[in-house]
Parts: sequence; structure tokens; C-alpha cells
Amino acid sequence: MTAASLVVAKYYDHAAQSYEDKYLRTEYYRTLYRKVGEVLDKYINAGMRVLDIGAGTGFWTAYMTKRGARVVALDISPMSVKRCRCEDKVVGDAALPSAGAGRFDAVTALGSVYNHMGDLDKALRRISHAVKRGGLLIADIDNALCLDMLYEYLLFQGLGKLKEALTKGRVAGVWESIDGEIPFYYYTYFSVKSALHGAGFKIVETRPIYIMPVLPTRILQRSFKTKFLEKLDLLKPLAPLATTVIYVAQKL
Repeated sequence: MTAASLVVAKYYDHAAQSYEDKYLRTEYYRTLYRKVGEVLDKYINAGMRVLDIGAGTGFWTAYMTKRGARVVALDISPMSVKRCRCEDKVVGDAALPSAGAGRFDAVTALGSVYNHMGDLDKALRRISHAVKRGGLLIADIDNALCLDMLYEYLLFQGLGKLKEALTKGRVAGVWESIDGEIPFYYYTYFSVKSALHGAGFKIVETRPIYIMPVLPTRILQRSFKTKFLEKLDLLKPLAPLATTVIYVAQKL
């Protein structure tokens, strides 16, 4: 396990006891969870074999299990796995999954799992190994080029980070969570698209979440009402500009 992975594991060990209660009581995250649920309802069916990486305490693992899927939960945090509401669970690094070749019909990475990883190309190539041909990868990834991040660059993280996003497609920054800051990597829509292609996937759908936030996410996620922003998320062609993008990709 890398030093960066240890930081993530420690953070989620600390957050495990109250993670869902904290996040689901805010309208910002209830909206995000509802939209992720809509995607899972469309693509995850009974009998599918699913690997849920970054499963945490098992919110989405349980959700997909109720839909009749056979789900394996993997998370880097021992405390989260201990609290995970599922039978088939394992402690492991989502960046280095040791799953058998072509074992799963789908892999899910929900809750900005890939934003904890500094090398998206390598992470996606590794997980591609676990997905059978024609299978799916469903992941939500926070965007490096969007209005929310423009707030971040101007007010908190510096304009040098904007240059980094424009030239490299990736920004090594921080995530201001409810529990404080944690190291975080933001990826542009086009860098994610390229990484998926390089790992043998094609995008079949993208869903934008929060295209035009009126305030930075670090403020909106606290207690502000966000429902009036949702109609803008119906503009799917604007996904490259959304705060978070849900990617559904198929293994070729």
C-alpha cells in the first residue's frame, strides 16, 4: 500500500462510523446519491456479478444486492469493511484490485473513488482486467474543469492549478469534505474519456451532476438548498463542464 493510500485508509477509518449519516443529511449529497441510484437502476440487473470498489460501509453494495446482483465489496479502510452490510467483502486497494480476469459483469466505483488515485490510466487498465468483454464500468469522477473548480482555483487552490488542468488534464489538489480536507486528484472530462479508451472501454453514457453551481461545493454541501440546480443537469451534452460526471463505459 502506498503512502497516499494509507492517508485515504486512515481518513475513511475515522469517518466509517458516521459517514452515511453525515452525508445523507445534506441535500447536496442526497441529490448526488439519487442520480447515482438512477444509473444503477438502469444498468445493474438481477444475477449480475458486480465488484463494488471503494464500497465503504456498503451503501451501494446493499442497494445493488437488493436488485438481485451478486456483489463483492472492496475497500481500503478496514473499519469501513467491518461495518459493510454485505457478506462478500474484502479489504484492498481499489487501485490494485486482485480480481480474476473477466470475473465480473460490472465494476462500480462510486463516491469519487478514482479521484483518490493519482494515476487514472493505470487504475483503469488494472480494473479492465476484472471486467468481462461487454461488461460495464460505472464510476462518478469529479471534474478538473468546471465552474465549481474555477471557484476553487480563484478562491482556495490558486490559478496555477487551473493551468495544470488545462495542460495536463489532471490536478493534484484537495477535497474539502464535511470532515475536513483530504488530498484529491481532479480529472477533466476529456482525460477520463482518453483513459477509458486506453483501458479498452467505450463510453455508453455520461450523466452530469451540478453543471452550474451558484457557490463552491465546499459551501453548497453544508446546508444550502440545491434542488433548483437540478434541471440544468438534464443538459447531457454539457457533461464536460459538470462538477461531477457519472461515466458508464463498456469493455470492448
